[in-house]
Amino acid sequence: MSIFPRLLGLGLLTLLVGLLLGSCEISRHGASEATMPEYNTKASVPNKQIAQVAGNDVTFKTSQSALASAFIREFGDGTVVDRVMVRKAPAGANEATVYYLVGMGLRNGMVRAMALPLLGGGDNTLFLSPTATRYIITGVGCSSCFFNFEGDRIVGTLCEGNPGGGRCDLRRESGNTLFPK
Repeated sequence: MSIFPRLLGLGLLTLLVGLLLGSCEISRHGASEATMPEYNTKASVPNKQIAQVAGNDVTFKTSQSALASAFIREFGDGTVVDRVMVRKAPAGANEATVYYLVGMGLRNGMVRAMALPLLGGGDNTLFLSPTATRYIITGVGCSSCFFNFEGDRIVGTLCEGNPGGGRCDLRRESGNTLFPK
């Protein structure tokens, strides 16, 4: 019977030491490590890498066929996207360089296009944010529609091949679901 009191004492001692060490751990960290900036490495917005720029050359990091399929889903109205490109906005000398991801195609014979601004990474990479605004063109009676820029911003459209009465309607919508989670 002399073993039982020793085990009980040893168990209580172990419990007491565990509680003391546990309380020291809690008091040592005033803030949760997950909220401290040096530990918070998760991106707050899941951006998708689209391309990389080297001089005037653009190398797609996401395939153009995947981008075309994503644009078709994003239009969601039967538009067939057959052309995907990354275009630099014609910004002035003192303005930041802005690139747009553009998908172009047709729906029922009418020109359709969508442009989304891209975020620049420090190593000339271009990312698409799910919060990026969508600029959508629908052509009515125009053989080609183009985005019209003022600096680095899309402010309207241009209609080419207008036989009279044709126009390119611009719609602006916030956010996108090109690449859902």
